[in-house]
Amino acid sequence: MELNEILAKSQEGKILIIDARGGSDYMASHIPGSVSVPFSPYSWARAIRNWLNGQSPDIVLVAPNAETGSRGAQELTSVGLKVVHVMQDGLESWKSSGHPVASVEEITPEDLSSRLDEYVILDVREPFEWNMGTISNSLKIPMNEVPEKLGDLQKDRKYAVICAHGNRSEVVSVYLADNGFKVANVLGGMQRWVAESLPLDESY
Repeated sequence: MELNEILAKSQEGKILIIDARGGSDYMASHIPGSVSVPFSPYSWARAIRNWLNGQSPDIVLVAPNAETGSRGAQELTSVGLKVVHVMQDGLESWKSSGHPVASVEEITPEDLSSRLDEYVILDVREPFEWNMGTISNSLKIPMNEVPEKLGDLQKDRKYAVICAHGNRSEVVSVYLADNGFKVANVLGGMQRWVAESLPLDESY
């Protein structure tokens, strides 16, 4: 399958792109709409099949190298899934062809606290969690409400996304990056922010 065809079909939702590289590589640069499932020798393909819950889409596999690509494709095929293309060089050929990629910066609370003027803080926790402490001037939108509030965000701003521990913020960060926003995921979330005794909004 040609890369242009992969791009067109991914934009139409006709294929599933599984990125088997490590999580840090995925966050640094990935195909918009792709799913990060780092390759593991332990039930990796079965976990994907179970997640698909009976669906069997055409799969494009992004692998860090030829060995992982070949093994990953064999394992997916062995559990009844259909792999139509394997990118065995990570995203090198994809990027060199000028195809779109999305990226998410990963930032620690300590680093963020010294660069607050660079970012809009987006707090995606639930309202009851905000009572436990927030960062001054943060924009508060619960994770599930982010898609409907997308039009309220500005693509010329940089967003630092934070939640309680860093899991929800990672999901939202990837979603925003895939939609063309400049974004950073705050590692460790508010738990780490508070543990480091970084300043909180005293007026909230």
